[in-house]
Amino acid sequence: MKSLTFAATLLSSVACLSATPSWAQDETVPQGDAAGAASDIVVTARRREERLQDVPVSVTAFSAEGLARSNVQTASDLRTVTPGFTIASEGGKDTMALTMRGIGNLPQGEGTPGVVMYVNNVPLPIVGSNIPTYDVSGVQVLKGPQGTLFGKNTLGGAVLVNTQEPTYDLSGYVQGIYGRYDHKELEGALNIPIVDGKVALRVAGQIRRQDPRIHAIDSGPGFDDIHQDSFRVSLLLEPTDWIKSLTIYEYSKANELAGGLNLIRQNFPMAAIDPGLAPLDVQIQEQLALQRQHEYGSFDGGVNGGFANRKATSIINNTSLTFGDITVRNIFGFRKNYSDQLINTGATNLSLPVGPGVEVPFTLFYASQLGQRKYLSDEFQILGEVGNLNFIVGAYYNKDQSYGPGGSQFTAFSVGGVPANAITSHVTNENKALFGQIGYKITDRLTFNAGMRYSWDKVSACGGAIGTGYVDNDTCREVAALNIIDGVGTIKNKGKAPSWTIGLDYKVNPDWLLYVVSRRGYRGANVNTPAFESRFTTGGNDPLCIYGNGVCPDLRAFQKTGKETVTDVEAGSKISFRSGEARGHFNISAFYSKYKNALQFLNVTGIVPNEAPDTPSNTAFGANISDQSIYGVEFEASVSPAPSFTASFNGAFTKVKIDKVVLPAGIPTGITFSPENINKFTPSFSGTFAINWILPIHPADGDLVFDADLFSTADFGGQNGEKLPGYNLVNSQLTWRNVASSGLDLGVFVKNVFNEKYYASASVLLKSFPISSAYLGEPRIWGVKARYSF
Repeated sequence: MKSLTFAATLLSSVACLSATPSWAQDETVPQGDAAGAASDIVVTARRREERLQDVPVSVTAFSAEGLARSNVQTASDLRTVTPGFTIASEGGKDTMALTMRGIGNLPQGEGTPGVVMYVNNVPLPIVGSNIPTYDVSGVQVLKGPQGTLFGKNTLGGAVLVNTQEPTYDLSGYVQGIYGRYDHKELEGALNIPIVDGKVALRVAGQIRRQDPRIHAIDSGPGFDDIHQDSFRVSLLLEPTDWIKSLTIYEYSKANELAGGLNLIRQNFPMAAIDPGLAPLDVQIQEQLALQRQHEYGSFDGGVNGGFANRKATSIINNTSLTFGDITVRNIFGFRKNYSDQLINTGATNLSLPVGPGVEVPFTLFYASQLGQRKYLSDEFQILGEVGNLNFIVGAYYNKDQSYGPGGSQFTAFSVGGVPANAITSHVTNENKALFGQIGYKITDRLTFNAGMRYSWDKVSACGGAIGTGYVDNDTCREVAALNIIDGVGTIKNKGKAPSWTIGLDYKVNPDWLLYVVSRRGYRGANVNTPAFESRFTTGGNDPLCIYGNGVCPDLRAFQKTGKETVTDVEAGSKISFRSGEARGHFNISAFYSKYKNALQFLNVTGIVPNEAPDTPSNTAFGANISDQSIYGVEFEASVSPAPSFTASFNGAFTKVKIDKVVLPAGIPTGITFSPENINKFTPSFSGTFAINWILPIHPADGDLVFDADLFSTADFGGQNGEKLPGYNLVNSQLTWRNVASSGLDLGVFVKNVFNEKYYASASVLLKSFPISSAYLGEPRIWGVKARYSF
């Protein structure tokens, strides 16, 4: 009742505040660079094409032109143009943990997302999700639970990326960029009509190179270079006017140095762990001083730059058959991912005296991971309209599993740099679902919307230290079947749950939409890997368990996790307006969410010793700990007083309240946990102000277009309640479009104009660990670009 009262009050408020002096009728003709205005963007938030302003969901959408104006080059750049949306890379450059409305990713199993990215309607895994955004037709960021139409784990929202489809025109483009750090980029696309109106092919690709932008303070090649190759082939078949089939093959590869980490602070003396480690405290303080002198530097620590190597291939087919007002559609996706990473997570280069004049390397924290996984999904839909009713019903299947050796090796507090055991880890996830959603027009203006999805989940895992390296899933299960107490075992879990949505939307007039909606989403039951069965993880005694003074932690109660649920209420208003040449839009929404049985991750770095054969994957495990209330207001506004000028402002205010904390019994010694340790992922505020101005001069019959934006964020979530400081970024570019009517565009751009140093993501941000480290954001980047379209 409290949630419904809140929504009703908000809906009344936004209705009163949204008065506008002049209404457009049915015109959606683009004006200047305002072509990306909200009234013109088509979205698929409800799995059908609709105008953004007609969708009763909070959505931030970008056309291809809008992405170019904001200089969005990879998916991770979306965080600076989308309010309330953060992206972390705790697992390395290849991993994107997406966060919206206070809900994010946990380093559990193969990664448990709270926000899911879809490319051409197929979900992406967390590892491999930092994709380049070349030849993209648009991006949509859907906020709030999307479980009815997009499935489990979309508690906070979903991100939809669509690539350009083939057309029946011979056309294309080629674009080159050169910039700071010897940044070189070449991309292009060619569209070929093979049989007019029947068969078309589009081939696109991108090559990116850049020298390291973070130098090594000690010695080494540096960090954060770029070495990426990608291409995509899309084939469109339309043999009749009622059959459409689009097949997309994509390949990408990157062989790069690891991300650069900053040493932020020392949390407590190493001598507090062991008096024999006291000499390291002097070195850490010296290296902190050096770090402050070298803002864009990192300590190599003997990893020779580390590495972030990855490769992905995928094939997608979207086939639809249209029979009048009924469409039958099938979406098939298959993807293979390879990822191999090594990072000096401790962000130091230490050595420990072991005798007169004798020192040996001391590894504070190295992280190494190898993943080889394949993903299969298929979704069948029937959608259509019958009188005042529109509907969609369907079935979904997904399975992901490893296809080769894989696991993690997290070395902590190692004298002599002796690596920890390589912990093999294999997780197989399977999801089945049935779903349906309707929209019924009660009147010409009032529509009732309702939908439901029921999902069945299974997860099984095998892992542990087997030999000196990683093994494949079959070998792991063969060893586990021996039932030896060696830390190698299998774990299973399963669950089922409904997701639903129900709401009303009301068209005050053709350009003003009011809506209220309530939704339920869930994140499925899971497992922590590997099987906890050695003395190091079952409460045994061993002097290597230094945090417990020889008593090891008992993690058996945390082997499995239960499902989480989010139930929300959202009320909103969407307005488009025009008065003479002026045009604009103003969208506002308010939400209130109840987040039940929320998972938190507990880090056991150093608590479970390197010698353990069953160290938790990623040195952390998840536990259902808290209930939370999350609420806030989001808005987007733009105004074009003239066709040549557009100003826009968007923002998100988010508040997280901890309702209840249930401290699990048996939390290991060394883990400090309290309500203050609950991670609040989303900043209390983030927003962007942007302008787009076609200058009143036209050299060589072209247009000079100036774009600039200011992104600002408050402190945002790191780990276990610790936050990273907020920051402000200014980006700008000047483009000379269509020079001499030739199809040639020339431009110059600057990202992070004022060279603000900021942290983009946490690495280790735990007061229970001796130091804290974080990934650096981009320094000032400048460049020039040329694009020729035909």
